Amino acid sequence: MKDDIGEGSARSRFGKLLKRTRGQAGLTQQELAAVSMVAQSTISDLELGKKGTRREPVVRLDKALTAGGVLLGAWDAAFSGVGMTAYFREVAEAEQAATNIRDYSLGLVPGLLQVEEYVRAISEIAEPDAAPEVIDQIVKARQQRQRILDRSHPPRVTALLDEGVLIRRFRNPRVMPAQLDHLIELSYRSRVDIQVIPSDAEGHAGLGGSFTLMEAPGTGAFVYVESQQTGVSLKQPEIVARYDRTFADLRSAALPVSASRSTMEEIRGNIR
Repeated sequence: MKDDIGEGSARSRFGKLLKRTRGQAGLTQQELAAVSMVAQSTISDLELGKKGTRREPVVRLDKALTAGGVLLGAWDAAFSGVGMTAYFREVAEAEQAATNIRDYSLGLVPGLLQVEEYVRAISEIAEPDAAPEVIDQIVKARQQRQRILDRSHPPRVTALLDEGVLIRRFRNPRVMPAQLDHLIELSYRSRVDIQVIPSDAEGHAGLGGSFTLMEAPGTGAFVYVESQQTGVSLKQPEIVARYDRTFADLRSAALPVSASRSTMEEIRGNIR
């Protein structure tokens, strides 16, 4: 029953996104059907959340609406069915349409910024009995999420990393060099800000744990907080405002972008 309810909610969220994207493109259902070669009845049912669909029609709808992968990414997040925990699916869907993502990380590099070696390492630690194909699915799902950074107009991403995240070591000695190289490369992108909170900073509000603030059309602003076994999306305005203030305080404690890059380069250079 929970799976049926969850899938129904996913269909409803996807339908609202499709309708909003179609409206922004200025197309009627009939016009969209003509240019996408997807039946108008199918589009209507999708927008009403009455039914799901295969991936291929979504590819055509995304292309017809020049959605830049937003629709397809949301479909993959909601219905691909592999490599992602159920409680994270709604967040992954919102991520695909997000305009602004702010992430504070106390323990791990944020998922959007992780390289394959890092994803495998932390997944094998979290799921030590998982079969190799399960780990492969997790890696694939993470990489699908990360495609939003390569769009022509990606969301604005601000990542605040506790310095401890950068000096962590794994059994595989190639993990952190590859991850640090990737973070340094990302730090040069115009819509990605990576800032380091130095380990000698005085105690701060972020010591309570990691969180993500996200803004997406139709969804509004919300905060996502994850523990070891579950995660929760908080949408109450007063709670979101509280986390917003915390993020602002943390950013004031962080090094500027250029100094943060230098810190990452120094840490990378010290790895033998």
